[in-house]
Amino acid sequence: MGEQRSKKHHYIPRYYLKGFTNEEDSFFVYDKKDGKIFKSSPGNTFFENNLNTITLKDGDSDFLEKMYAETEGRFWSSLDKIRDSDHRNSIDLLNKMDLFFFLSILHWRLPRNAEHVESLSQKFFSGKDFNFFTLQSKSGKSIPEEFIHKLRESEAFKKSARLMIPFAPFHTKEWSENVEKWNFSYAGDGGSWHMVGDSPIITDGEFDHDPEKCLDRFIFPVSGRILLISNGKRLQVKELPPNFTLQYNVALLDRAERFIASPNKNLLEAVVTLYRHYVDHGMTHLIIKELFWYLDE
Repeated sequence: MGEQRSKKHHYIPRYYLKGFTNEEDSFFVYDKKDGKIFKSSPGNTFFENNLNTITLKDGDSDFLEKMYAETEGRFWSSLDKIRDSDHRNSIDLLNKMDLFFFLSILHWRLPRNAEHVESLSQKFFSGKDFNFFTLQSKSGKSIPEEFIHKLRESEAFKKSARLMIPFAPFHTKEWSENVEKWNFSYAGDGGSWHMVGDSPIITDGEFDHDPEKCLDRFIFPVSGRILLISNGKRLQVKELPPNFTLQYNVALLDRAERFIASPNKNLLEAVVTLYRHYVDHGMTHLIIKELFWYLDE
C-alpha cells in the first residue's frame, strides 16, 4: 500500500498555535459566524480538509502540504528562540529573517488571500512580475504560449503559487531594512494577553495584496506574551498605552474571517463584548485605524 494522503490541512501551523495554549495544551475559540465560544486545541482548529490537496494525472496528491511542513519546520528553531526571549535580550538578525520568511509564507496561505493568490498566479512567466521564476525547456527553446497558459490555469499551479509568491520581497532591499527596525513588545507580567486568529497578521490594509510590500507595516502575535510590531521605526515601551493590547485583540477579531482563540476565556469574552460595541454603533471601520494611530502618534 502507498503512503496515506493527509486530509486535515492547517492554514495556521499547529506548532505556531502552541504558543497560545494553556497548561492543558488547549485554548478557547470564538466562532465569529455562529457567535459561540468553545474549547479546542491546535490540532482541531484553523484548518480545512484538503485545502492543499491537488489533483494530478495519477490522482490526488498532498505534496504541497508536505512542502509546507518541510519548509516551515526550518523556522521553528528561530521561533522558539524569539519566544524564549524577554525585553532584556536582543534578538539575532538571522532569527528575525527566518520569522520574516515564515510570515511571508503565512500571509499568502491564508484562506482570505486565496482569491488574490489566484489573480497573482496569472502574472507568472510574463517577463515582468515574478521574474525570479522562469520556464525553460530541456532543449533551450522557448516555451509555447499555449503551454504557459495551460500551466497558469491548472489547479496545481494556482495552489503552488502560494509557496512562490512569498519570495517576492527578497528581491528588494526594503524588507531587510524593515526587519532591522522590528519591535517586540512583551507582556509585563508574563501573561498570555495576545490572542491569535485565522488572519493573525494585522496590516493597515494599504499593501495587503502587494507581494513586495505586504509586510511593510503590520502587527503580529509571536506568542500569547509577545507582540511583533513593524512600523518602520523604533518604539519605546512607554509609547504604547495600556489599552493597546486590548485594541489589538479587537482588531484581530475584526480582521478574522471566522475564528480567534485565547487561553483565557474571560479575556476572550471581554474582547467579543467590546467588538460588538463597535458593531452596534457602526464603528468597525475605525478599529484598524485606531490601532495604527497609536503607533504613528
